[in-house]
Order: sequence, then C-alpha cells, then structure tokens
Amino acid sequence: MQRSVSILLLFSIVVATNVALLSADASKIHMTVFYEHLCPDSIRFVTQQLAPNWAAFRDHVDVEFIPFGKSRSFNGGESFQCQHGPAECQGNMFQSCVLQQLPDQDQQVSYVACQMDFSADPRGEECAYRAGVDLAAVDNCAQSVHGIQLQLEAERRTQQIPLTFVPSIAFNGVFDKQLSDLAYKNLPAALCKVTNNAFNVC
Repeated sequence: MQRSVSILLLFSIVVATNVALLSADASKIHMTVFYEHLCPDSIRFVTQQLAPNWAAFRDHVDVEFIPFGKSRSFNGGESFQCQHGPAECQGNMFQSCVLQQLPDQDQQVSYVACQMDFSADPRGEECAYRAGVDLAAVDNCAQSVHGIQLQLEAERRTQQIPLTFVPSIAFNGVFDKQLSDLAYKNLPAALCKVTNNAFNVC
C-alpha cells in the first residue's frame, strides 16, 4: 500500500512538472512573419505595426522573420526571381544572413524595422552597424552558398502556407488567413485574440 502511494505521489509530481513546463512553453506566442524586403505592405506592417508595438508585447512573443514572400528560386538556387526586382532578391538574402547573426529578438526587430524603413539600400549598412552586425561576415554569407541555402530554406518555409498576400503572419505554427489579415491591420488585436486577452496589455 505504501509503495502504491509512493508511486502515485511520484506520478503526480511528474505530471505536475510536465504541466508546469507545458505552461511555461505555452506562455509565449510564436509569431512567424513571411515578408519581402521591398514590398510596400511588408514595410507598412513592420514599421507601423510590429516595431511600434514590440515593447508592449516583447515579453510574450517570439518572432521569426522569413524574408522571401512571392519570390522563386531556379535550378536549386542558381538564381532567384523576386516580385520587386533583383534589388529585393539581394535584400532578402542580406536580411537572411543578418538575422542568422542576431540571436537577440530585440536586435532582430530593431534591425528589420530599420532596414525596411531605409529599404532603398539592400545592404542596409547603417542598420547593420546599429545592430552590431559584422558586415564582412554578412557579405561573405550573401555572396556564398550559405546565403543561397538560407534563401532556399526561407522558400521552403514559405511554401508551407497558402501565401496569397505579403506579408502573411502565422501564430504558433498555424496560418489563419483572417488572423493574418487582422495582424496586418492591428497587431495588438490579433495577439490578444490569439491569447483570449490573457495579457495585461489587452
């Protein structure tokens, strides 16, 4: 009997621990932004929705940037075709290389917002400098097979959702068109809807 009670107690502790871990993991929303470097709507979302509201939601959101959008690769990355021309292809690849160098979320958001605000320069030297990025390493990445691989991975990820509009935003690995459209127009409302108004800022 005592052994059974002990086993039951141990099982309860394990279950409670797993529930606690699950709760901790579920406490943050994973938001994936599928966008393009020179897309006006992408620029509008990043500079008017994401960047201004980041401070309020940064403790509750993990954001992932996928710079590719409606671009296409040919012959395994031998060339890319982008909706807004070759400069956008260059900018998408450069951003992929920079984002890989920046593990910090705040730095990523700051860099992308800066780069999208000054979108005429694909390399975004000033934005990279502000983020503390090693430009030489980024240039090497963007001019190498590694940069191509990053863009091919971005293409693979983008093809996992039914992309009809750029930017598109997915939450917790699930793409919902209505929720994505809401996020584009009103990101705080979308985040609060995802969590049933669980955050203090809702």
